[in-house]
Amino acid sequence: MRTGTRALTALVAVCLTLSTVNIAGTPAFAAEDPALAALTQVVPEIVEEAKTTPPTEIPEGNIQQPFAASTAVDTALTVTVSDSEIGMGTPDALGAGNQPLPGLVTYAAKQPSVAFAHQRTGQVARVLTVIKDASAPTEYRFPITAPENSTLELDEDGATVLIYNEEVYLGEIDAPWAKDANGNPVPTTYRVEGMTLIQTVHHAGAAYPVVADPALKLQCTWWKAMCRVIFSRTLTKRIHNAWLYGGAAAAAEVLKAGCDKVKEKRVKLICKVAVVTGIASFIYKIREAAQKNQCFAIRAQWPGPITWGEVRKQSCSTR
Repeated sequence: MRTGTRALTALVAVCLTLSTVNIAGTPAFAAEDPALAALTQVVPEIVEEAKTTPPTEIPEGNIQQPFAASTAVDTALTVTVSDSEIGMGTPDALGAGNQPLPGLVTYAAKQPSVAFAHQRTGQVARVLTVIKDASAPTEYRFPITAPENSTLELDEDGATVLIYNEEVYLGEIDAPWAKDANGNPVPTTYRVEGMTLIQTVHHAGAAYPVVADPALKLQCTWWKAMCRVIFSRTLTKRIHNAWLYGGAAAAAEVLKAGCDKVKEKRVKLICKVAVVTGIASFIYKIREAAQKNQCFAIRAQWPGPITWGEVRKQSCSTR
């Protein structure tokens, strides 16, 4: 009788295990959501992160837009840091989204061979494109919303996309990547048209599903202790020329005018501290950046802020 009880207990345990894992070894929650199942197969590390990293709430009273399913036709993943809002839309998403994990929302697409997912962590906001088979398009468009007078620009590396507003850096979209079901890289590139990011994925011959990823980062790492403000090449040269011909006071005025263009309160504070501290402490970095045709940036460490200057090649507008 005891043997029969043990056998029955073991059988129940096996049944419970099989109920949570399908034959292929994919968790049942993934099997119920085809997009999640594809992501689990191709990018399991992102899925693991989404299980334990819910949408980040920014402290100090700033309102974080809800990260949840949306029925909007142009579903946008909006990144909010204080007064700066940047959104990455997915106009090809269809209908209401599904939130299978705390940090992930999945969407069907107008094209049946495609699906989308939004993932939000404390460092990035990303749109994951799931390409199911060879009939899927090779081109995907993501309208970017940002404060008025913002621009998109491909960086010198031809991969990173910079987001600038009035000659001041707001954020960037990481270099594109795509991966197939076997873990092999799939050729992919970005181009920009106005405020639209366009990703081309050359997936012919790949093992499906294929996952591609535009990922958005801002100039402040959310609530963390590090922020930076980066000036365009043009503004960097303008500050340097003002110092060259008008001295420190003239350079400080140009820097102050640049600070006034910053939308985000914390970054604007960094600028103001830099002006108050005095242009002399930054002039060597400004001169180096101008002579190298690169960008001058001010980085700040919190609490403080403690500020220092640096020369930037990456995240540096060509304008």
